[in-house]
Amino acid sequence: MSPQTPAGGIPEGFVPFDISDDFVRLIGPLHVKLESDGPRVGMMLERRHGNPLGIAHGGCLMTLADMVMGFGCGFATRTAGVHPTITLNSDFVRGARIGNWVEGKAVITRRTPNFIFARCDLVCAGEVVLSASGVFKIPTQKPA
Repeated sequence: MSPQTPAGGIPEGFVPFDISDDFVRLIGPLHVKLESDGPRVGMMLERRHGNPLGIAHGGCLMTLADMVMGFGCGFATRTAGVHPTITLNSDFVRGARIGNWVEGKAVITRRTPNFIFARCDLVCAGEVVLSASGVFKIPTQKPA
């Protein structure tokens, strides 16, 4: 993963991920860093993302993992449009503390004509906090 977050800020190279999904905007803002092998997606964990223990709510992390993999699938297929989630599995490894940066990058594990399979680890403060996998539908392209 990328180097540690500089003094509570967004790591170098990340830009705002402008997305039209109102639900995802509720947990954002998300940031993206495009790399040659795919995008890295992350966010700064704010108080509103947490539970009373001061760690990120599981639903917030699962939404981030879904976005990491969905965006990674779009990059891999070079297909415009949303890649709807068919299945999403996750394992919570440890808590992600509020005030930290958390990020992930999709790894594509398999592709068929209609579906793409991905996995990702979300990393916070140098440690994996969530490991996820999913299956995504490749959108049908309309003829030009």
